[in-house]
Amino acid sequence: MKLICTKENLRKGLFVVSRVVGVGNPLQVLNNILVKTDQGRIKLSSTNLEIGVNTWVGGKIEEEGSLTVPARLINEYINNLPTEKVTLTSKDTTLNVEADNYHTNIKGLSSEDFPLIPQVADEPFAKIDSQEFRDALSETTWAAAINETQPEISGIYMAFEADKLRIAATDRYRLAERTAQLLEPATSAKEVIIPSRTINELNKILGTGKGEVGIYFSESQVLFKFDETEIISRLIDGAYPDYRAIIPKEFKTQATVPREDLIHALKATALFAPDTNNIHLEVSEDGVIKVSASSAAAGENEALVKGKVSGIANNAIFNFRYLLDCLNNLTEANVVLKMISDASPAMLVPEKRDNYLYIVMPIKV
Repeated sequence: MKLICTKENLRKGLFVVSRVVGVGNPLQVLNNILVKTDQGRIKLSSTNLEIGVNTWVGGKIEEEGSLTVPARLINEYINNLPTEKVTLTSKDTTLNVEADNYHTNIKGLSSEDFPLIPQVADEPFAKIDSQEFRDALSETTWAAAINETQPEISGIYMAFEADKLRIAATDRYRLAERTAQLLEPATSAKEVIIPSRTINELNKILGTGKGEVGIYFSESQVLFKFDETEIISRLIDGAYPDYRAIIPKEFKTQATVPREDLIHALKATALFAPDTNNIHLEVSEDGVIKVSASSAAAGENEALVKGKVSGIANNAIFNFRYLLDCLNNLTEANVVLKMISDASPAMLVPEKRDNYLYIVMPIKV
């Protein structure tokens, strides 16, 4: 194999595929990136056996071939080159890197040892704008359960319904749901659960550009194709909780408040709840929202936020981190807090937008 490309093209490609590569994997080839020529372009691939990533970069191919090389080493070496052009040549299981006054040999492994990344359907099941998709993921995925002893809720739920994609994440204490618009109707109705790590990697890849995302399925795999990159993952087998059954239909209190003001009040008050993360939130009928907390060690704090309130006065205790996770991932100037009682789910929604909701359970003391 012999190929020539710019440092910047190679650097970007290596960055995309390196994220899923582990460190110190007993199966050594899983610590490596596959570099190969593919129809006049350079193809870079990586996998951890759960997620596979392929990306293509432009370059001049002088001799066909393939080799796997350690991901961390090739990444850091290319990043530190001061030159604009890089020549890669393989001989047996060694990759030679030439860049002006830099000459190095990197020990690799045969491409034949690299695991096969599954192929998925040729035709897309659905298409979505990358920015729309990224916004929807950014507003939901952080609410998924971290503990994988419950694999269904450790993943991200996606329901394809005609020209809409409904995305949800929950850890049973909170729920985030966002509806996104597809570019054209999906080929059929479908519900899937995708591992959170897959979605987190996809979200980062979507941040590298703009365009259309193609979504493909096989029986047990999903493929997201964006720009010159593919990310392939297994699906989580199981049934997602019927979360829609617990979403309240009516509320006794609605408070519209400036999002930034509420964020500042929560952050300041949280300093006085170092052990429990619990803050007391009181909504009065005169439009004032009081956020308070106290502890024997730190003292106490009370912050007042002015808003518009309809309905009755209400109060509840919440984990402040659960509230901040939602507020920090919205962009609207105002949010609406909806409450029933101190023992019932509360809801946060952005003002004047009906494609998003966040449910959070109060703390019972």
